[in-house]
Amino acid sequence: MLTPTLLFVAAAIPATLGQSVNITFLTGLLGSLETAGLTQLATFAQSINSTSVGQSLLANISNGSPHLLFAPTDAALRSASANVTSDPNTLADVLAYHVVPGNFTDNVPTYPNVTLGRTLLTDGNLVQLEGGNKAQVLAWATRADGHVHILNQRNDSVVVNSTSFGNVTIWSIDQVLQIPQNLATTIPADNISLTGVDTVLQTVQTPFFNSTTNSTTNTTLFNALNAGFHGFTFFAPNTTAIQSAQSSLQGLNSTQLQNLVYNHFLNGTTVYSTQFSNLTTAAGEKLGFTFNSTGQYVTDSATNTTARIVQPDVLLPNGVIHVIDRVFLDTNADASAASSAIASATSAATASQSSQTAPLGTSTPTGGSTAGGSAASALGVNWGMMVAAVGVVLGGVIAVV
Repeated sequence: MLTPTLLFVAAAIPATLGQSVNITFLTGLLGSLETAGLTQLATFAQSINSTSVGQSLLANISNGSPHLLFAPTDAALRSASANVTSDPNTLADVLAYHVVPGNFTDNVPTYPNVTLGRTLLTDGNLVQLEGGNKAQVLAWATRADGHVHILNQRNDSVVVNSTSFGNVTIWSIDQVLQIPQNLATTIPADNISLTGVDTVLQTVQTPFFNSTTNSTTNTTLFNALNAGFHGFTFFAPNTTAIQSAQSSLQGLNSTQLQNLVYNHFLNGTTVYSTQFSNLTTAAGEKLGFTFNSTGQYVTDSATNTTARIVQPDVLLPNGVIHVIDRVFLDTNADASAASSAIASATSAATASQSSQTAPLGTSTPTGGSTAGGSAASALGVNWGMMVAAVGVVLGGVIAVV
């Protein structure tokens, strides 16, 4: 039985909801949240109903299809910033990041296995992934303590209880999830792992074509990754790795350093840890992957250097970082391989994007290595455009997509 307050909330929702909604289902869901001690979250339904994002969220979660709701406890919401809870538009975006369409009840692997799913967060001010309409993702796994943790959140977020209503699985969590922040904000927040990588990125200059202003300017790779590229994957050496390679890095000229850095990332595509297979870097070199019970590893084929992925799936608005424990001292560039990858990716980028209601890839240990091939063949139509990677290697232009 709903309390008088929640009865008022449920009754008020249809008055402004401009989209199809199953009010009977929604009322039952609010009741289940209240029964689970999640009253604060239930009362927010009326607040977000005043926004288009909130209306879409309520219509989506009540449409009868399976959803996974990461539901912050009352204590978590009371501790949340007033900037989140007092502004309906911000609150709607944040809560959209807590809802993953699909049935994920059997996807709670033990780390280093992870599950990634796309949320309902698509606000273009907060998500700039390739293709223009992809939703932001969440990553979670069971840690050694036996609890499910949402990965790479500034405050460790843990599932503390589980219930369900209809096709909605409700996982109570002890923190409000934070929407991924840009590179400039993320590096200081992860300073144990990433201190120093920003300095390296600031030393690499690249011509950058901005399709919004229709102009080309020189910018640092850091700035391009921070606010320019729409979709990228960066295998970022951690602080210890950069310190260990410092003498080798100091001996490189600007072209060699540029090639080396580009052999650590893919431009135009966001590849999560569950999707690794046969990737080609922005410099045209090959990356292979090994996954076993001790973790995930990436190998630069040209130098036969293997690095452990010590922190996968650090999410950004416009891409993803995988922190690794070695620097690939690969200064080679293969323009033909990069061009082939671009051609395949350009075609894939124009394909229509369907909603994602299943885990993104799999992270089952294989014990083997996959090397060579192109990223386009590995990711198929979900692969974004690797824009002008050859141009960067050869002194050309990178475009924003």
